[in-house]
Amino acid sequence: MAGTDSLFDLNSFSSGIEIGEGSGLDFPASLTKADIRFLESVFALSPYLARLARSRLGLIATLKGLPVAKVLDDLQAHILDLPMSVSNESELAGQLRQLKGDAHLVHALGELSGALDIMESAEGLSRLADACIRAALEGHVRLGLETGKFEEPADWANPLPGVFILALGKLGAEELNFSSDIDLVALYDSSALTGLIAAEPERRLPRLIKALSRLLHDDTPDGYVFRMDLRLRPDPSSTPAILSINAAMNYYESRGQNWERAAYIKARPCAGDRECAVDFLANLRPFIWRRTLDYGAVEDIHSLARQIQSVGARARIKPAGHDLKLGRGGIREIEFTAQIPQLVLGGRQPELRIRSPFEALDALAASRIVEPAAIADLKAEYRFLRSVEHRLQMVSDEQTQELPCENGARRKLAIFCGFPNLEEFDDRITSALQTVHGHFSSQFGAADSLADELGSLVFTGVDPAKETLNTLSAMGFQFPDIAWARMNAWLSGGARAMRTTRARQVLTRLAPRLLRAMADTGEPDSALTRFAAFIEGLPIGVQPLSMLENEPDLARELVTVIGLAPSMATTLAQRPAVMDVMMDAPFARPLKDDPTGELGERMAAHMSEAIDPEDAMNRARRLVREERFRIGSQLLVGRADFSAAGRAFGDVADLAISAMATVALERVVDRFGDPPGRFSVLGLGKLGSRELAADSDLDIMLVYDPADGAEGEAPSYFSRFAQRLVSALSAPTEEGSMYEIDMQLRPSGKAGPIAVRLSSFRDYYLTEAWTWERMALTRLRAITGDAALIADIAKAINAALVSKRSSEQIISDALEMRRRLERERPAIGDWDLKLRPGGILDIEFVAQLGQLLLGQAGRYVPQPDTAAQIRSIEAAGLLTNEDADLFCRALKLWLSLSQIIRTAHGSGFDPNSASSGFSRRLSKLSGQASMSNLIAHVNSTAREVRKAFELNIGHLSPDATETPSHFVEWVRGNN
Repeated sequence: MAGTDSLFDLNSFSSGIEIGEGSGLDFPASLTKADIRFLESVFALSPYLARLARSRLGLIATLKGLPVAKVLDDLQAHILDLPMSVSNESELAGQLRQLKGDAHLVHALGELSGALDIMESAEGLSRLADACIRAALEGHVRLGLETGKFEEPADWANPLPGVFILALGKLGAEELNFSSDIDLVALYDSSALTGLIAAEPERRLPRLIKALSRLLHDDTPDGYVFRMDLRLRPDPSSTPAILSINAAMNYYESRGQNWERAAYIKARPCAGDRECAVDFLANLRPFIWRRTLDYGAVEDIHSLARQIQSVGARARIKPAGHDLKLGRGGIREIEFTAQIPQLVLGGRQPELRIRSPFEALDALAASRIVEPAAIADLKAEYRFLRSVEHRLQMVSDEQTQELPCENGARRKLAIFCGFPNLEEFDDRITSALQTVHGHFSSQFGAADSLADELGSLVFTGVDPAKETLNTLSAMGFQFPDIAWARMNAWLSGGARAMRTTRARQVLTRLAPRLLRAMADTGEPDSALTRFAAFIEGLPIGVQPLSMLENEPDLARELVTVIGLAPSMATTLAQRPAVMDVMMDAPFARPLKDDPTGELGERMAAHMSEAIDPEDAMNRARRLVREERFRIGSQLLVGRADFSAAGRAFGDVADLAISAMATVALERVVDRFGDPPGRFSVLGLGKLGSRELAADSDLDIMLVYDPADGAEGEAPSYFSRFAQRLVSALSAPTEEGSMYEIDMQLRPSGKAGPIAVRLSSFRDYYLTEAWTWERMALTRLRAITGDAALIADIAKAINAALVSKRSSEQIISDALEMRRRLERERPAIGDWDLKLRPGGILDIEFVAQLGQLLLGQAGRYVPQPDTAAQIRSIEAAGLLTNEDADLFCRALKLWLSLSQIIRTAHGSGFDPNSASSGFSRRLSKLSGQASMSNLIAHVNSTAREVRKAFELNIGHLSPDATETPSHFVEWVRGNN
């Protein structure tokens, strides 16, 4: 608390009222005239505080000499000690009421004097309620010992093992208002109960809760402690006052409603068995915080918010009679501004799981979900409105938020709030409400109209309305009747995902926006056809459609992605939860701006929550699928180029391999003990050079080095590990498969052991490996494993690449291998950009062969990718500047086209089957005006590359007239 000085230092409002004859209280002699004037002003404005003060003049004297925080701490300690000193329930009830009155008076005077900030006071009132609930529970048990109702617990901090009470609402958020009810849910864990309670919990425990309610709730001549509200428990009209956790969980899992999810955002243990309470809330977390972004569920709460702020007089902003909580621009709108994004995003963003709506606003600002300027306004107005609410309740200790209608009563309240006159108070109230409602409305606007700016769009009935067909035509649909028929069929339940009323209602509201997004693609009929494949493949419709309704930008981007990429449309239809990644903050951030290590932190967080290896594999598959979707989307909309995408796909693969290596190793360790040596997982091919595409398989190799004395057991141990690693990466689970794995680039290919010993690795590549195998080494990269072993592997690679051989024989071997590949694995068409003559493989052969020749010349330096390899051999003189430029320019074109093609269509692309939108995207990507221009450009570039390949390495036709290639000439000139 802020108060470190004694009270009565401020005279906030005493000059604004007429004291008259005063309160008639005999104030302590320690108070000054200014102190008395302040108190007389307070009591003239608040009959309730005046009544409390009459029997508490000694407490007022104490406040003059001690900090407010110290007085409140002492009162709370006294409350918690009560159960040990009272002799009966009546005495306990009376003492609690007396101490609660003491604390109420201190809180009020603390707030009014400025010694307590409004939020500190709300937190203090919450701690007061907690103390009273705990004292009531412990007191009831202690008093029941004598009558045999209870047995003495092992620990009085937990008087009834297995029984606990949760605080919800403002008490749960620790933002209790001055005269608030307290929202409680009482539960018990049958397995943790002891003694007599354990024998008959269904009979004994409801009696206990009713007794607690009477103790705290009943209004006696001494007043009440806190009004208890137990109606937030499951199905309150037909359930007892306390439920078992099993009954509660069954309810929430099968019948739990969305307003209950919102209520449990604020839930926390406040009394009883804390460990059981924490376990229960942890088990309830999937109900509250859904990983799948559930806009359909939030609709109910959003609708409630709109009803609350638009019913009757509450719809107007007029200070007289306005409800500060439920009226337009009131406290509830600020709470909903916080809670709706929490419900929508909290399952995927744990940093939003904050019980206090006031504090949650800061988290929304930090995540840029709500603009920081709006948050600053809302927080300031929240403080102001809560302050007015407290003073309103201090007048007569009533649970009210309605401002007085009568000007005289409202004038007194204005003075109580520190305003010199009613006009300034009303202006300030109006300004606060308008500010709040403005921000609320900007975030939660009204539903879309069923029309487009070009005309109406109505899809009900048997036949299309002429005006709707005209509108569709104006939007660019060449076949408006087909478009209408498709929408009409969906809205009639003609698709599996549209069979619920709610799904059809959402689609009705969403249809105009979707059709506009399709029109904006320039080819709406094609976009609708591809979107139909998505919609008609969905197992359910409410959640994904509601997400699209609530996020216009998401709807536009999704239509773009689906229109361009049938492969991604299929993924979305099969697993619509992938759309969730489109709502994450990094989705629209360019790949090049990704913070270093962020993806690794996300993978680590995913893996840390796994309950077993199968769960870990599923979590990894979800993250990999989401990240590949993100990378593909950025490619399609032009936020990422081929290079950034290749690196990003490589980073995802690296993390997947590392994570699954951990899972595989844990499984092997569980059965066979710790590893008998060191190991490393290596990446080759495009994984090694970070040039992966969306559907690339992974070329990996496992190398190990046995520990001393473990030479016998290491081969079988690391073979098991390798097998489990391959399975963890590639085996289908309920989340599908992750990667196809290829281990054929290991020494001796399929004939060799699946796990390669370091000494064998070194010897093989030094003495036995084919030229093409050494070429593959130039793209080898360590993914994970022992750092010292990785260094040893790097030395072995270098030794293999610089070991002396005939350079001309190396060139001859490489040329023969390229001839063989062209015979045995011919390109399947001109758009097989890897295998076609002059394609990617030709350039890779030039680059990797050049690296081997540099090794023979003692000039080998590892390079990160193919383009860097080309430039390194250019620098050494193997390539002319013109040829190097050609190869790099062609490589950029091939990789750019293949990245986006494989993302959108997978392998086997046929430009004749591509949408015109995708064709335009490809043409624009390559700087060509049309698809026909692009085809001509691709063919001419391929011819140039093949010509340069043959000039530098040799002719691929065995019948061609042989003249020394440029590489051969370079070798001869450098010997």
